[in-house]
Amino acid sequence: MINSTWLSKGLSLLSLIFFLGLWQVISGFYKPVIVPSPMETVQALGNLMAGGKLWEHAGNSIGRGLIGFSIALLIGTPVGLLMGLSKLIRQMFQPYVVTLQVVPVISWLLLAMIWFGFERVPIFVVVISTLPLVIINLVQGVQNVNPRLTEMAKTFKVERRALIVEVYFPQVLPYLFAAMSAGLGTTWKAVAMAEFLSAQRGIGAGMATARINLETPEVFAWTLLLVLMGLITDRALYIVNRRLTRWRNAV
Repeated sequence: MINSTWLSKGLSLLSLIFFLGLWQVISGFYKPVIVPSPMETVQALGNLMAGGKLWEHAGNSIGRGLIGFSIALLIGTPVGLLMGLSKLIRQMFQPYVVTLQVVPVISWLLLAMIWFGFERVPIFVVVISTLPLVIINLVQGVQNVNPRLTEMAKTFKVERRALIVEVYFPQVLPYLFAAMSAGLGTTWKAVAMAEFLSAQRGIGAGMATARINLETPEVFAWTLLLVLMGLITDRALYIVNRRLTRWRNAV
């Protein structure tokens, strides 16, 4: 177990070194305005931190992203559970879920700019982008619940509420965390895209300003920040999920 852990970490480190080396080599063939080097990108990120722009823009993006994704969770969790439990409800809501999936995000973005003005656009786009992920994962989770447990619960005439809380929810939890992991990754992309076109503050807005000024290292720096945000949230969810899995197995 220990050897496999160190092997995994070693391979991750090697892949990172390879990526940075390849990036450095490619940047050597172009001017910084086309492809800045890793060091130039880090320097641009440091300048954003020193100037205070990073904290202001990142704070706005994180706030909007978390609000939007929280709304998606609050709506998607009960809807997904109900769709998984009831064929009738699934047939009712399935067309709307498919619609949310297939309509391009740019269409929702343009409509949101018309409907809500500019400030609320990123939150709306995050909700629309992540809601189908939550619903679909929860439906799959409910449908994959061990049928023996549900039959046993019916045999002992377990109440519906207790059945959902004690049987369905623990087994659906991994699917919920999978939805959260994928949803948060989508959140940061969606909020940046929406801010790029509609906001004056936020990571996307910072990228838009850098693009206008041809500050390509700054564009790379904002992109690097988004990657770091995604890695941090994914790791945090992994740790929480692992602890909950241990608790669930112990119970």
